[in-house]
Amino acid sequence: MFSTNAILVITSDFTVYNTTVYNSYYLYRHYTVNYWTILQILLVLIDAGRVREIGVNENLNTEVLIDMKPDVIVSFGLNNSNPTLDNLQKSGRKVLVNGDWMEQSPLGKAEWIKFFGALYGLDSNANAIFSEIEKGYNSTLALAKKATSKPTVNCGAMYQQQWYVPQGESWASLFLKDAQSNYLWADAKGTGSLAVPFETILEKAQNAEFWIAPGDFLSLKQMSDSNLHYNQFASFKNKKVYSYSVNKGAKGGILYFEWSPTRPDWVLKDFTKIFHPELVPNHKLFFFQKLE
Repeated sequence: MFSTNAILVITSDFTVYNTTVYNSYYLYRHYTVNYWTILQILLVLIDAGRVREIGVNENLNTEVLIDMKPDVIVSFGLNNSNPTLDNLQKSGRKVLVNGDWMEQSPLGKAEWIKFFGALYGLDSNANAIFSEIEKGYNSTLALAKKATSKPTVNCGAMYQQQWYVPQGESWASLFLKDAQSNYLWADAKGTGSLAVPFETILEKAQNAEFWIAPGDFLSLKQMSDSNLHYNQFASFKNKKVYSYSVNKGAKGGILYFEWSPTRPDWVLKDFTKIFHPELVPNHKLFFFQKLE
């Protein structure tokens, strides 16, 4: 356990946004600081030179890390071999491996706030925050289960001659399942992405009612200009295409990538609004926006 003034070095983008500041301010002050305030605090720290560049992913600058004299380094690993972390440990630095990125359950990924709550000695705060998120998620799930239909859904877009869709056991796919939709690739085994030929996508998803997450496009025109074949899909013709790329932060980062792992309740509510608007009539879409 470390004090709330402890120096934690985080080595992944997700964790920088959602744990360093999230715990130092959100956990420490409990519910008095909202997400927008936290993000602004982080941006101020970056502009003031209080956030240092230490490398990318597993390629870390050990000299900078050692010079920072952190109380602990929180990192991640794609396998059991990371020479940089091994060298840091040999130099006497404390290293903890964060496994949040491996979680596929929407609530399971968010529950990693308890890990950082334990580091700061703020277990009760972390538990309370997660309980709020869990309650919100389950409340929306209960509403979604009242749906009388399950609209068909396609995902993804073309990239280098292949169309990539979330596999059926992935984090993204589980949201679509809980929102009571008929995701057309729900039976695809695996937790990553599946590369599918365009012809297969067209045959199976041409008449899908909704199209979710079509890459980084911000408008239907951008999509059509990129690939005229997109015009063949019913969801495109009927303007039922929803993207996470529209809503961005002050520095241009996509808020879905910054916040969705820690706020699955908001993601599920967005999908429920899209597929079954009558069940959450007062909800305003946050992560996903309809493309025009």
